[in-house]
Amino acid sequence: MGALIMSKNLMRRSLLALLSTASAGAMLTAGAYAQDEDLGEDNILVTGTRIARPALDAPSPVTTIDATNIQRSGETNLVELLNEVPALVGSVDNDDATLGGGIGATGLNTLNLRNLGSNRTLVLVNGRRHVGGSGGSTAVDINTIPVDMIERVDVLTGGASSIYGADAVTGAVNFVLKDDFEGVSVRGQGGLTPDHGDAARYFGSVTAGKNFADDRGNIMFSFEYSKENGIDSSDRDFANDGYYTLLDNPDFDPNGDVRQRVFLQDATIRFASPQGGVAIDFFDGFDLLFDYEGDGDPYEQGEVIAFRNSIGGSSTRISSFTGSLTSDIERYVANVNTHYEFNPNVRGFLELKFAQVDSYATSSPAFSDLIPIVVADNPFVPQTIADAANMAGADTVFISHDTFELGRRAEDIRRRTYRVAAGLETTILPDSFDNLGFDMSFVYGRTDERLISENNLVLDRFYAAMDAVIDPATNEPTCRSNLDPNALPPQIPFPGGFGFLGYFDAFNTTVTPGNFGTTPYFTPGPNSGCEPLNLFGLGNASQAAIDFVNDDSLREASVEQMVVTMVLRGDTAGVFELPAGPVSFALGGEYREEDSEDNPPLIDTQGFTFGNEIFPTVGGYNVFEGFGEVSVPLIADKPFAEEFSVDAAFRVSDYSTIGSTLAWQVGGVYKPVDDIRFRGTYSVAVRAPNIAELFNPQNQSFFLPDDPCDIDNIPLAADPGLRAANCAAILTPLGVDPGTFEGDDILNATFPGVVGGNPDLSEETAKTWTAGIVLQPRWLEGLTFTADYYNMRITDGIIAPASQDIVDQCVDLPSIDNEFCNLITRRSDGGLSFLEVVPINVAYFETSGVDYEVNYYFDPAEVGLTNIGQFNLRYVGSYLERLDVISLPGQTPDEERDETETLLGDDAPVHTGALDFTWFYDKLTVNYRWRFRDRVYRDEIDEFDAAEDEGLILFQPGRTSALSTHDVQVRFEVHDQADVYVGVNNMFDQEPDIGSLGTPVNSVGRYVYGGFSFDF
Repeated sequence: MGALIMSKNLMRRSLLALLSTASAGAMLTAGAYAQDEDLGEDNILVTGTRIARPALDAPSPVTTIDATNIQRSGETNLVELLNEVPALVGSVDNDDATLGGGIGATGLNTLNLRNLGSNRTLVLVNGRRHVGGSGGSTAVDINTIPVDMIERVDVLTGGASSIYGADAVTGAVNFVLKDDFEGVSVRGQGGLTPDHGDAARYFGSVTAGKNFADDRGNIMFSFEYSKENGIDSSDRDFANDGYYTLLDNPDFDPNGDVRQRVFLQDATIRFASPQGGVAIDFFDGFDLLFDYEGDGDPYEQGEVIAFRNSIGGSSTRISSFTGSLTSDIERYVANVNTHYEFNPNVRGFLELKFAQVDSYATSSPAFSDLIPIVVADNPFVPQTIADAANMAGADTVFISHDTFELGRRAEDIRRRTYRVAAGLETTILPDSFDNLGFDMSFVYGRTDERLISENNLVLDRFYAAMDAVIDPATNEPTCRSNLDPNALPPQIPFPGGFGFLGYFDAFNTTVTPGNFGTTPYFTPGPNSGCEPLNLFGLGNASQAAIDFVNDDSLREASVEQMVVTMVLRGDTAGVFELPAGPVSFALGGEYREEDSEDNPPLIDTQGFTFGNEIFPTVGGYNVFEGFGEVSVPLIADKPFAEEFSVDAAFRVSDYSTIGSTLAWQVGGVYKPVDDIRFRGTYSVAVRAPNIAELFNPQNQSFFLPDDPCDIDNIPLAADPGLRAANCAAILTPLGVDPGTFEGDDILNATFPGVVGGNPDLSEETAKTWTAGIVLQPRWLEGLTFTADYYNMRITDGIIAPASQDIVDQCVDLPSIDNEFCNLITRRSDGGLSFLEVVPINVAYFETSGVDYEVNYYFDPAEVGLTNIGQFNLRYVGSYLERLDVISLPGQTPDEERDETETLLGDDAPVHTGALDFTWFYDKLTVNYRWRFRDRVYRDEIDEFDAAEDEGLILFQPGRTSALSTHDVQVRFEVHDQADVYVGVNNMFDQEPDIGSLGTPVNSVGRYVYGGFSFDF
């Protein structure tokens, strides 16, 4: 890190000197500076190239959403709007970040091209990089993008590493902001769900700009505020019923046509209960059949459908653990952008940003391990349980409790993003090269992240509080440790103890008073503050005890980025021209640094809390790059060859972590006549591993894969004989009989392990080709049709194998002498006890399909029909041919399809699309949007009687129904400079598909809104 810091300081000093020198020199150069308007209306810097040209003339397909599309959508969350672009359908919005983003992901909204991961999608602002939104990652939080400053959003699909560098493996999304804005624009909007009266959203923005110095300069200021109120899983029936819980099918027959995994309604976790589950003779056979609820009533087991799950009874419904469906998000985004023409030859620009995004979401409550309670001492044990224990001759009972009364765990996250972009755009040697320019830019960005984990259960305090006795001096309950500083909670009476729910095992270390982990967090004694905790029954815990065992822990992280770019671009018009025209080119160099650190609270690093044991992360890298691009016109204005040009680009990179890489691209455009244009590209793109993938420490995690060596799981292998032989080779040396081994027992319900980075990673490589057509028929003015076929293959992909893959591959490969077995540790009784998961370069990704777009503008009055206004239709669609990922080494896409793992399971729709239809009539504008997702191959629901089947939803192989939403907005111009509008999104209240919360249907439901915009 010292070398990185020295390098950064040196680069900053060098940059300042360079900018000063370049600015002074450029001001002395004579000639005319080529301003944007001089390039012509259509001759712009298109995303995906550094050569100015008309958008449709570029060889790479680009989909554009402009400011008008954004306002007509009624969306104030940009990702929810961009999800309608089929290539971005896998992006993470408020739903996905809350439900499945993992620890620290609350509130993050990230873009994901081709469903291949946000780390493979490069996000740009005005063609320049933007700092990542979370520690260790380069993925940009789209919440930091100012909505009302956007001029357009360009979505470039296909590898673009040769143009923009790493992370553009699947493409780039470029947010182009407004420039030369004059006046003041104010917009406000608010809305909620009419059916539930919740999920309120508010948005307000002010944008002001003014030209100065005889219009040679412009300064623009923007501030916007938005708030999204989250909703809980209990607020929606489709979530509260637990329909999206995918579990083992109790009727599974490996030899029959019955699915192994099904969705269950009202499924429960057998080992947990809101009232508490109490076992008296628990260790007699390890069957974990609770005898009593915590309040002393008999425990109802329900219908046991799997080792870990049942339906009905006293156990906790799985749906109770879901917490928030969407987060609370509050955004403050301020921008100041300015540019100034120092002389006709030199233009400078400066962009300043500050964004603060606050987010909040709840998750499941903490749940207790099996805690031994001494019946004779503990005053909270109900009499019925005490009597039963005495009759059984048991001194100790065991209680497992879902601690709902301790409060749900929650994440309260504040992210602050600072960004500066500055640079010069100059014209040099104007007498010889009319279009030759030299551009320099400097970008610095930093995101500071503060994460408060609320109701983080402190384990040693929790165990001490549970060990309650009667204080003889007061005859009131107290903690045993308050009376005896040397007292220890009773230990589980077998070696090693266990945490069968993946809970921290306080007895797995040498226990000493006040040291249930590695360093004392709780010091027992009269002044410890310990309050006795009663978890027998529901709602019996005192607030003092709850406050004692909970902690709100603070975690801080940051990510920092610096980019210096220099580009020489122009054409050869002043020197030579080919018969078809001059050669356009761009040459440049770039230096980039990425640094990140993550500092979890001390209590988490010591493993004292319910959450995983995590450690600090510090890492970074730098990269020097050189790049070039050329566009060569070969034929122009010939019969059946109005245009034929070839493009090529390359980028050479030298990383401090992985060494040198090369990315390149070739493409071409052929236009036989003015109505039709063919385009195509072939690119080799690379992605270097990010900071988290390289430098994350070995953090604690817990796993619950099915043990492939369990006698019930041997027949499930593709080659049962091979699995049986390999399992025997592992278990026999341990003295375990493989013929009777039951690996899926209570000791293996979950077990610990680590998840971390891998400093030995190398780059992943993507080979992408596209071939497309652009139609603009002269005989039907206003119509544009584009269609592009894409095929992308990523080799040496970085992926952390799933825990189930690791344990399965260990015994399903020809020999147990393999890298997967090296990641597994087993106990002396054969059970799984430890697992190591790290990212490795083994994955193979492949996706292909067709993207197409239709745009048609029609004015009936222009063709002699009645003037009933103007109409604009746009449809953006996609056909998905395949989307696969092979996460295991040695496999290829040519193997049997059932040997591969589909990236989205069977949830990848073949057809997706979004239709926009707008009618303009005088002062009225009506917009209709339809978003569609095809039915998908999965299980379909048969009708069932919940009472008869006790909540089991029966599935047969088939497809789900197609999903679509309908949005309408009506806008009226009340004044030349003022509009009012109302709208409804998801008009028919389409619910998410079972087991697939999110795109294209979010969890909010029908949503109505209204707003205004005012310009002056």
